[in-house]
Amino acid sequence: MYFGVSGPKTGTSAEYGRLWQQGFDLALEQVNAAGGIDGKKVALKWEDSQSDPKQTVPIATKFVDDRSIIAELGDFSSPASIAASPVYNRGKLVQYGFTNSSTDFTKGGDYSWSPSVTLDTVQAAVTDWVKAKATRVSVVYLESDWGKQDFGFFQQYAKQKGIDIVYSSSILPDSQDFRPVLIKARDANPDAVVHLGYGPDGALVVKQLRDVGYKGQFFGGQNTPQFVELAGTAAEGDIVNGVFSPSDTNPKIQDFVTKFRAEYNTEPGDFNVYAYDAINALVKAAKFGGANREGILKGLREVKDFDGIGFTTPFAFDQQTRRPSNIKPIQLVLQNGKFVPVASAK
Repeated sequence: MYFGVSGPKTGTSAEYGRLWQQGFDLALEQVNAAGGIDGKKVALKWEDSQSDPKQTVPIATKFVDDRSIIAELGDFSSPASIAASPVYNRGKLVQYGFTNSSTDFTKGGDYSWSPSVTLDTVQAAVTDWVKAKATRVSVVYLESDWGKQDFGFFQQYAKQKGIDIVYSSSILPDSQDFRPVLIKARDANPDAVVHLGYGPDGALVVKQLRDVGYKGQFFGGQNTPQFVELAGTAAEGDIVNGVFSPSDTNPKIQDFVTKFRAEYNTEPGDFNVYAYDAINALVKAAKFGGANREGILKGLREVKDFDGIGFTTPFAFDQQTRRPSNIKPIQLVLQNGKFVPVASAK
């Protein structure tokens, strides 16, 4: 039996697809070694969407028409997933947008589900972290529906907490030169610069911030190997939100880290964990409700103890929002080229 994957294998978001693949493969290896679902092996049918809303819609039609697919995983970006939601909901195929943080995603219908922390929850936490270090901030955010929503939540919570946004500007995700905007951000004399976006653009932002002479605190980027590699030492001390740290001493997490290192000879990060947990969640739903499309939906609705590497406590999905209600991000800081929990930073 199959899960369909709509996600980026090529294009500007291809790195996320690569990280997903590692998490998927490790999870599937373990699931199938343990007997799969009802004795049947689980495999993936992957379509490269480049995380482009124009491509996710025909992919959704293809998956809905393929009766061997019992659930869909993806897409990476919220806009790409939201564009395809009407197709999945009409076709009654669960769309499990496991990285979709936009609050709009699960409004698409009864078949749109996500375990991802939402942007409002993220920014409630991030503004707490910012407040501890700054009262004046410059903010740059992606010029997209997702980026505008993210900035809107940041503005809302910043106002409540007395954080003064002294400069803000959107940036184009595919731009290679952010310096005209960053010079203005620097000249506003902020205590910190906040970037709301993804890893590749975040790496360019922090490098170019340092190039134009900004030496203060940076919040932004993502907990991915690509961000650390591209940003280099410019990002040392960067603070990000995440779901996971390889240094967590929880035995379950350390078992995952050990197996991941053995398989890939590298440290796992958030997007490996998102993918690993997503496979296990859908398998658990299928074992509970039945190994078919309606069984997956039943499992997501009724299982009370979903868990995973990226979740500190078991959870059930809220039936109205089709999201967990008790999931919070963790605060990570880049120290000596590795993201570690702020509480354990030296």
